[in-house]
Amino acid sequence: MSFETNFIWVGLMQVVGFFVQGCTGFGCTVIAASVTNGLLGTETGVPYGTLITLPFLYFLAVKARKEVSWKDLGKIVLLCAPGILVGNYLFYAISPVIAKICIGAMVTFIAVMNIYKTIFAPLVLKKVVDENAPDTTFKKTLRYGCLILGGIVHGAFNIGGPLITVYTISAVKDKEKFRNTMNMVWVVLNTWNAFSQWKNGAFTPYLGSALVIGLPLAAIGFFLGMAFLKKINRETFLRIVYVVLLFIGANMLITSLMAL
Repeated sequence: MSFETNFIWVGLMQVVGFFVQGCTGFGCTVIAASVTNGLLGTETGVPYGTLITLPFLYFLAVKARKEVSWKDLGKIVLLCAPGILVGNYLFYAISPVIAKICIGAMVTFIAVMNIYKTIFAPLVLKKVVDENAPDTTFKKTLRYGCLILGGIVHGAFNIGGPLITVYTISAVKDKEKFRNTMNMVWVVLNTWNAFSQWKNGAFTPYLGSALVIGLPLAAIGFFLGMAFLKKINRETFLRIVYVVLLFIGANMLITSLMAL
């Protein structure tokens, strides 16, 4: 058992990430990824991001097991599976610096994508998404492409959530079913990631020490997020989160590139 100040900073970032997770059903790992991997290193930070989610995912899985779109869940897991295996391999095949560059680039991309969707399109372009608009080949290709790419990113760095969400949000229209289906996706994918990481020797005493500090702080954020889900302006909150995410991801990307 060891202790260092970085455990506290990483834990405090989990409060923010798990607050979003408690509100939306996704986002905790990608929001904290830059800080977690920047301070702990990718060899510890990635399995940390996997393990810290599991107690909360299992809790919601038991609580909301009757409100899951099982058909869509099966399709998501099936299409993500090859990417998960590829991503598991990539994590151990690339250097820590390259891994940080990839994480920073992916976090930045995800932030830009969501800033466009939540800020630029509605506020600048005055563009309102028509849920009843006819589907197109391009939209289908984009959704399935994001799902497959999300599997690879999740297998490598455990931050494929926003990409997988691009598909799921169009497939599962009901808000509660969407949240619960997404939670079950993470139950399956993160359990597999945890097994793969354990098999490859990623679980260390250093990781355990970091989790001892991080789990209680994550719990605070998670249950606060659940409690305030119906009381906050979710759109405004997510806009702030994505701007902060852009700053964190871009900073990690730039500093990692400078370290080459």
